[in-house]
Amino acid sequence: MMTPFDVATCLKQFTGYAPLFPLPNGVLFPQLVLPLHVFEERYRDMTAAALAGDRLIAMALLRPSSEAVYQTKAAAIYPVVSLGQIVMHERLDDGRYNIVLRGVCRARVHEEPVTDHLYRIGRLEPLQDVYPEQSAKYWDGCRRSLLEAFRRRFPQLQGCAELQHSVAEDLSLGVLCDLLCSSLPLTPLESAELLMETDVRRRCAWVLQRLAAPSPTSPGAATFPPEFSVN
Repeated sequence: MMTPFDVATCLKQFTGYAPLFPLPNGVLFPQLVLPLHVFEERYRDMTAAALAGDRLIAMALLRPSSEAVYQTKAAAIYPVVSLGQIVMHERLDDGRYNIVLRGVCRARVHEEPVTDHLYRIGRLEPLQDVYPEQSAKYWDGCRRSLLEAFRRRFPQLQGCAELQHSVAEDLSLGVLCDLLCSSLPLTPLESAELLMETDVRRRCAWVLQRLAAPSPTSPGAATFPPEFSVN
């Protein structure tokens, strides 16, 4: 987890279009980071183009049963994606890339223009978190409830200095929800549901419900940063 950055400044470069990188289970939330190992030819081209331009890539989640057509542009994706900026990259001798994306914002896919590129491109509308009108006391209570539920679920992380820094008071409640939920073993459908939820009050309730659910396994919540995902 990195410190918050100025989304408005980052979006000044955004043209309204970004390459789409659909994966069956790779999800990126705003302000968080996602390491990726890029090896398919189409996504090598995509990465090279992004690096030569605004460095923005939209991570999309494939809908169930799309795996059979994954190699085509017809694979169905969820309508909300995460726009991310390449903050680190390494080009390997054989043309593959290791990259780290940092989430900028949620975005809605309005259309996919026809292009000659091997990869898909979407026309995107950046989305902002929505905070329904509530008192400051209400939102403070939401933050406390989230942190208490997280500590109950993961008592072994009480002394994790990096985690304590990540949940500092200057982190917005919407980003805190995403950060805490990224420690849970979510299904692709659950990840899609969380990504599509822009109402922070509902997102908070969603995360609290899952933090309270019993888990048969102990997920690797203490791993910072996460392992590389592959395309």
